[in-house]
Amino acid sequence: MRLLLIAGLAACSPYSVATTTPPIAPFGPSPGEAAQVCVVRPSSWAAGVTFVVHDNQQLVGATRGESYFCYIAAPGHHDIVSDTFDSSDTPGRASIELAPNQRYWLYQDHDNNFGSITSKLSWIDEREAKAMVASCEYKVVVATPAHEPLPAHVPFAPAI
Repeated sequence: MRLLLIAGLAACSPYSVATTTPPIAPFGPSPGEAAQVCVVRPSSWAAGVTFVVHDNQQLVGATRGESYFCYIAAPGHHDIVSDTFDSSDTPGRASIELAPNQRYWLYQDHDNNFGSITSKLSWIDEREAKAMVASCEYKVVVATPAHEPLPAHVPFAPAI
């Protein structure tokens, strides 16, 4: 029964992702005057569920299965939300003050309570991130609902 619910969630998502070569190196040179945020989801559980991520209400990426993505963000305050957009699910939330020329890693996890998915977000260090990214593919958003534009090739989130 649980697998049917998860399969149904995957089929209903208006967001699609695809595997690609990372436009932003996850462990490369520093991002300069901006900050870099990478979201990593190393779990294969609920592999068919797409978790869409908004930073200050700006679509910056999504994960599906074992995947990750990175984006550039202006220094300052950021409220990040991870959601499946199924009404029975609970979004994950994280807030942070980003500093220029820094890289941040956000671990995306989830719980399943009888078909209701709760997204969980927590900040991790680069050592933990490297271990997680080793088993993941880089994903980009390739389709969105009509009301929301696709993120740029290198997504950007303004500060509030």
